Amino acid sequence: MSKKSNIPKFIPLILTVSTIVFFTIAFIRGKAMVQKSEKEINPKLQLVESEAKKYILKEIDPQSGQIRWDLSAEEGSTENDLQSAVINNVKAHVYKNKEIVFELSAPHARANSLTKEISLFNEVITKDKDGNFLLKSKEVSLGMGSSIEAQKGFNLSLKNNGTVKGDRVLVNDDQSKITVTKLEEAIFKDIKLSGENVYLEKNNKGEIAIAIIKNGGRIILKDNDTLSAGTIKWDNLGNIEATTNVIYNSGDKIFKAGYLTITPDKKVFAKDNVDIIHGDTECYGNSLTYRNNSLIVITGNPTAIQGDKKILADKIVYDVNSKKVQAVGNVRTIVNQKA
Repeated sequence: MSKKSNIPKFIPLILTVSTIVFFTIAFIRGKAMVQKSEKEINPKLQLVESEAKKYILKEIDPQSGQIRWDLSAEEGSTENDLQSAVINNVKAHVYKNKEIVFELSAPHARANSLTKEISLFNEVITKDKDGNFLLKSKEVSLGMGSSIEAQKGFNLSLKNNGTVKGDRVLVNDDQSKITVTKLEEAIFKDIKLSGENVYLEKNNKGEIAIAIIKNGGRIILKDNDTLSAGTIKWDNLGNIEATTNVIYNSGDKIFKAGYLTITPDKKVFAKDNVDIIHGDTECYGNSLTYRNNSLIVITGNPTAIQGDKKILADKIVYDVNSKKVQAVGNVRTIVNQKA
């Protein structure tokens, strides 16, 4: 009976101890929360938290809702704000009609998630899904739909077609149109190209079908004939058309004109201040034709110069094999007298 009567005496003590413990725990938790809050607004910790172990960005076509390209990286860090980042170990895909048309990889890239601007740099490699296209460049920009633009130097290998090397190249999604700025060299089956601005087009068989050079360029043909002009158009049948300051070197012959064409069977037509130089013979006029690798026919106030003789006529026919000049109609011969 005495033990039971002592229990109520301990109740006030128990309540007092419980209250002290409760406030102690509350104080400790409150201090911890304040410290956590201070950490969360610490600028140094904010920077650490902005460094991601995985960076993902994609571009969606606003009209179709289909994805144009996506990009992922193993790590990234912000430079100025959360929209601008430098990312590393980059992989990217370019899509057309939900299918991947290009696969890209690069050690680094600059990405802006707000403007969707992407620039991959430092040894960028771009491939197609079929292994017909391999582009190596210093920098590639994404953001132009499904096109690929390589800058600051590139090397492009086209399977069963050839190679292209230059400063900048723009390639559309099916590789049918390739536009090059400052083409250093393009080597295809029958020709070698170079020029300031070059446009290449493939046919439905995937072959380079047309090459257009503007603002000055040069073509070397398979027989080492060379052609330079302000503008040159070539097709894979062997037709060539050139305009402005045309110079065509064929073997030991030099043709100069404002306009010149060459057919697959090596027939040459030229007009606008034509000039042909072959050894000691020079013929000029307004137009010329050259066929069968033998006869050059010049019309339009033609003139032929051989040694000390100048021959004028309505038409001049020059045989490159015999080096003989035949003058037709209103023939005049002027001999320069030696002093």
